[in-house]
Amino acid sequence: MKRKDIAKAVALLLSAAMLAGSLTGCGSNADSGTSSAESASDAGSASEGTDKEEASAQESAAEADTQEGSDGMVKAEGLPIVNEPVTFTIAVPQTSELKAAAERECVKRTEEETGIHIEWVEIPKSGWSEKINILFSTDSLPDAICGGVDVSKYYEQLLAWDDYMETYAPNVNAFFDTRDDYPNSLIAPDGKIRCMPIGDESYSNSIDSLCWINRDWLKKLNLEMPQTPEELKEVLIAFRDQDPNGNGQKDEIPFTFMNVWGWGNAIEDFFGPWGVVENSGHVFLNDDNTVVFSPEEKGYYECLVYLNDLYNEGLIDKDVFTMSQEQYDAKGSTGDVIGMHINYSGGNCGVDNGDGSSDADRYVPLPLLKGPDGTQMTCQNNAYPGDNFVITTACENPEALVRWYDYINSSVEEALLWGRGAEDVRWKKLEDGTYQWILMSGEDLTAAGGYTNAGEYRNAESFSGSTPSLWRQSYETVMVNDPATPVPNYRKDALDEMLPKAVFGLPSGMSSDPSNEERRVILRTDIDTYLKKFVADSIINGIDEGKWDAHLKTLGDLKCDEYKQLCQDYVNDYFSR
Repeated sequence: MKRKDIAKAVALLLSAAMLAGSLTGCGSNADSGTSSAESASDAGSASEGTDKEEASAQESAAEADTQEGSDGMVKAEGLPIVNEPVTFTIAVPQTSELKAAAERECVKRTEEETGIHIEWVEIPKSGWSEKINILFSTDSLPDAICGGVDVSKYYEQLLAWDDYMETYAPNVNAFFDTRDDYPNSLIAPDGKIRCMPIGDESYSNSIDSLCWINRDWLKKLNLEMPQTPEELKEVLIAFRDQDPNGNGQKDEIPFTFMNVWGWGNAIEDFFGPWGVVENSGHVFLNDDNTVVFSPEEKGYYECLVYLNDLYNEGLIDKDVFTMSQEQYDAKGSTGDVIGMHINYSGGNCGVDNGDGSSDADRYVPLPLLKGPDGTQMTCQNNAYPGDNFVITTACENPEALVRWYDYINSSVEEALLWGRGAEDVRWKKLEDGTYQWILMSGEDLTAAGGYTNAGEYRNAESFSGSTPSLWRQSYETVMVNDPATPVPNYRKDALDEMLPKAVFGLPSGMSSDPSNEERRVILRTDIDTYLKKFVADSIINGIDEGKWDAHLKTLGDLKCDEYKQLCQDYVNDYFSR
């Protein structure tokens, strides 16, 4: 980025976007303030025209210039990454107001090791999309962005990583060789890789919405853990009638949830015993990657019949579908009143879950229920978190940033440092080569900076879920709990049982035909609106064969056949790459 462009970006960020920080540096040499492209202009002038002529029609002239401008500055291996200090500007979501990104240990240590200084532009999450769109629409771009970027929309303003990976990203290349979803999920509509994964693809996030059942109530009423929908109904009836909280009042809520589909609190996997699942795309894949559109399947109807029966029996919270998130979060705060709730953690809904920690020992996961024919099914989330790290065409030294990203994605230690916090505070390395989580006490939190809880510490001392260092699922295998952890990890134990029976929805990624995705979004908007009303009405007011036939006709009117075919076309495209 030239100096006049920098001034333009600073003015835009301060006046229009109101961002903290400024776009200084842009791949410049730290000691002289002269950009590497400018310092190499004499040596590269003879080849500049040839480079541009040979660049493909899909690659911008800016990309050709950046490859030439950084010639000789970046080392292909070893540390530091660059022969002389260099500065880049990276936009990131603001994870904490307590500590600036530049003050974090991971940033300081990485700069010492690599020779690369980062100027961080921290953008509040509430205005992220708007401000990122402004940067692209005005072409006032930092060197890189670490967060949510619509690659399918802006790919022409982003670096294509394809020609850099083998030389400058050996660690990432090796990681991709171990996975079926990479790099397919990262390929832009032009067939090139224009983004990298970031954040947290934690094993614990493989399934988000779990049913958490009150084990104290099961014990008190001498009930076995239910294994089928029929057994669950009998348990919920006992919760309703036998005063399990012992207060002499009929204030028990046997079963509560909030949404049909969505993160953590939805009944999307409750359809499993009848051979279907629900999710935001309303489809799942068979073993041969054939798309199944769940709302037209008979199992969808059979599950709604079952849920309506529970509702009529007073076993489902009367407030489902009408609660705000705040109301749902506080549902159990009035006392020991909830028999089963759907959430990410057993300690959600404001319940007393034992010792106050998530996944404690009062609420435990309900096993996958078995349907009439023994069917057990759940939906597994795509591992790719969805957000990304992109290098823009404003970057004059892309090789250096590619190597920087590769370096901080080279080990579990880097991932821990960038995404969890400092060594010997939140985690430590053991002599056998494994890593142990540290259960932070109040004294630990005070010593680390006066934090109130581990989440606050993580957000301030690392980049948390927005880290450019991807937390890979494979890292879970080398992590062990702190011996002081009071209870087992019930979530992980449940996932170990559930995931072998899981199916996938649409794979994460971009269609090579942008019109495919655009049309799917348009159709899904009306489908979403209809299905939310249909499912809520079916559970509360009932569903029969006549209503089901009318429902199938409505699906036809909403062009669900076209939507299903578009999903299949995308799946075929994805797996053909």
